[in-house]
Amino acid sequence: MKRVTIHIISFVLAAASILWADESYRVEQVEVPQGIVMEVSGMDYSADGVLYLATRRGDVWTQKDGKWQRFAHGLHEPMGMCIGNKGEVFVSQRPEITQLIDEDGDGLADLYQTISDGFSMVPNFHQYTYGLVQDDAGNLWGTLSGSGKTNPDGRPASADAFSSEPYRMWSYKVSPEGEFVPWSSGLRTANGIGMNLEGDLFAADNQGDWVGSSMLHHLEQGDFHGHPEALRWDPRFKDKGDPTRLPIDELDRLRKMPAVFLPHGELSNSPGAPLCDATAGKFGPFAGQLFIGDVVHAHLMRVALEKVDGQYQGACFPFIKGGPLKAGICRLAFAPDHSLMIGRVGEGNWNRGLPGTGLQRVVYTGVVPFEIHRIELQQDGFKLHFTKPLNPAHKLTPDNIQLSRYHYAYTPNYGSPKMNLEAVPVTAVEISADGNTATLRVSGLEKRKIYQFHLKGITDASGKALRNNSAYYTLNELLARD
Repeated sequence: MKRVTIHIISFVLAAASILWADESYRVEQVEVPQGIVMEVSGMDYSADGVLYLATRRGDVWTQKDGKWQRFAHGLHEPMGMCIGNKGEVFVSQRPEITQLIDEDGDGLADLYQTISDGFSMVPNFHQYTYGLVQDDAGNLWGTLSGSGKTNPDGRPASADAFSSEPYRMWSYKVSPEGEFVPWSSGLRTANGIGMNLEGDLFAADNQGDWVGSSMLHHLEQGDFHGHPEALRWDPRFKDKGDPTRLPIDELDRLRKMPAVFLPHGELSNSPGAPLCDATAGKFGPFAGQLFIGDVVHAHLMRVALEKVDGQYQGACFPFIKGGPLKAGICRLAFAPDHSLMIGRVGEGNWNRGLPGTGLQRVVYTGVVPFEIHRIELQQDGFKLHFTKPLNPAHKLTPDNIQLSRYHYAYTPNYGSPKMNLEAVPVTAVEISADGNTATLRVSGLEKRKIYQFHLKGITDASGKALRNNSAYYTLNELLARD
């Protein structure tokens, strides 16, 4: 195998130019080897600080201390990778999960070993194999996207997602022994997978048929996430005929609601893989929360979850929108210096080439931003937690808060507008003694609604305005009455 090595003058990661900065975060452009289409479809760090990058065009690159080297090539459109608990390099190709092994220690993969090929693949442009993350027990996790086919009787597929082979549109587990285990069903095209600090699995699905807006799902064994084409491979439905012909009301009762909706256009159009902030405060005050990028928009989102009646729900926020960011954000990874690396794979379309490829990174300056940290559901409203105390000189009233609610339709149609959008009066606002929380009193909370917050005229104790003043809380379950 021919060695491909490129040296770049570097400080810490690679030569980087600062594109933009506020007092809390700056965005930098990271140089990549010239002449390489760096469509980043997988990204992770080894324990010794080596960055591994998989590209959609079939290469895996490594980078450390300014030195880029092609580690592997000839892969079939890999769309995810992770470094295992023991330093293994795992890649999710279209037909299989593969371990890349450097047998002689020269920095090049010598052995491409199949870990699992227990799922299907047909010649279809949309059959991606996404992933990967590994849990403490050594299991690998990922998702399989839908197809672009028609049903056997010739009528259009509800989502152009019909597959003649099993386990498309499912999440999956691959055991340490290589056993392929279908996990949950009904994901249209969940581009990647992530894990929170508790080890729970999440995937962000893309808007489309049966998916009114992009959404973040909590993945548990046996869950049905909403797209009925996937039920063809659920043994509980093998005698029920075409699952897409089941009444929508019945499908709606079966589906597990997403933990969080990602409002289409405002925050997301085509989300990438979620990444948990495991930096313990080294990236700002958001430890344990999830970050998600978007392939179409130059957006980074932040998600703060809570559990109500045993199920996840919570709020999503803009983190950085436009400006310094470039679109095509597909994969995220925290670097050893706790900066957030951003891997780009094409601006809204895999095939747009160089403008939507490459690397950026976000660096925390150490100055705590003034943000809504999280939103906590109350029996009669919401409690907004802030990263810094509110300005005691400004009395916060309901006039400072615009609150509305809506939902997305669950139908075979491609996407959904906001349904039954209505203003929701805030009847009272109570500020905690330390100024860190504001409790909003709201009458008549409703399940299965997205509550949209827009705050105006709110400053911290130093007079600085909120860095982002919008939030979207997905309310699936109400708190039980005392």
